[in-house]
Amino acid sequence: MPRMSCGSLVSIFISLIILMHGCASQRPQQPVANCPDIASTGQLNVLTLNLLYDAPASTRAKAWTNIAQFAITHNVHVLLLQEAVLSDVDHIQDILGTSDSARDLQRVLNERSVDPYELRVAWETGIPLVLTTANAILSRCDITRHFETFLPIESEEAFEGIDLKITRNVQVAQLSLPGYGTLRVYNTHLCAACSVDSLQRQVEAVLNVVERVEGRSAANHVALGGDFNLDLSKGAAERIVFETIARAGFRDVYAAYRKDTFGDAREALCWNGTADIHCTVGVSPVLGLIDQKSGAGFSGPRRIDYLFLRGTDTIRTSRVIFNPGNAATGSINADDPAVSDHSGVFAEIMLRR
Repeated sequence: MPRMSCGSLVSIFISLIILMHGCASQRPQQPVANCPDIASTGQLNVLTLNLLYDAPASTRAKAWTNIAQFAITHNVHVLLLQEAVLSDVDHIQDILGTSDSARDLQRVLNERSVDPYELRVAWETGIPLVLTTANAILSRCDITRHFETFLPIESEEAFEGIDLKITRNVQVAQLSLPGYGTLRVYNTHLCAACSVDSLQRQVEAVLNVVERVEGRSAANHVALGGDFNLDLSKGAAERIVFETIARAGFRDVYAAYRKDTFGDAREALCWNGTADIHCTVGVSPVLGLIDQKSGAGFSGPRRIDYLFLRGTDTIRTSRVIFNPGNAATGSINADDPAVSDHSGVFAEIMLRR
């Protein structure tokens, strides 16, 4: 979701960003992960979550603990993260409580996990070395290849009608699954407060990357996840964008599980601003520093974060997590901790050989 500080930084320093992109995300490599349990269970557990980039230090530290607790309890193999934050400025680090939020989450995970999580980061937007956001992948399975590519740059309304150009990307990682070949995961964060045509162009760009990569060397398993800023309840135009993804052979994991198991139609999932267990934004009490300072209220409940799956693998279960509700919605899942202004989408996938 757009926030003024991020957009303003991009608007002012766009030429510097293009020249220097990636500088702030260069970090040492980590120990190799192996996820040996997959060989015996055939089950892959995936979580996608948009982090809150401008969270205050105390909120962020608590969020790391809650995310890590969920990941360990539910044996999460792969985390797809959006809006991780990077900064080399001491004052910003003091306010946000981090210089590299994805790496800090990795540290907390590895303090609790028997098997280490590897980390790969893909710079997205901001001012290198000052303040940037990034997509990131944390994996208990060995990451054998990794790269990212930028998507078409589209105008996004960041503040009071001001349109800004904000860079977005798709991050690609190839993972080795013991006994089950390769998994290729595509992690993305599409434009917010942009036109449907802009969203369509970015979706098509992501799918073009998928087709080029899979066309050269097809993985045994393919997943696509992230913050798509795609709200099916907004009308036919957004549903056309969704159908573009479906025509590329991808299933909406959460919607498919709800329909197959509970009979819930896709159109009943967080529909028309009605807060429920299916929503992924507008159902958390957490607000960023910019919203706290400006006095902005909670966003309307929507389902805009997705996990898609292509191929013959089956969905054992899927649910939206970290959505306790807030002062505007009332209680939804009262036992869920709030870790971001977004909820996460979790899935257990049974792999086919």
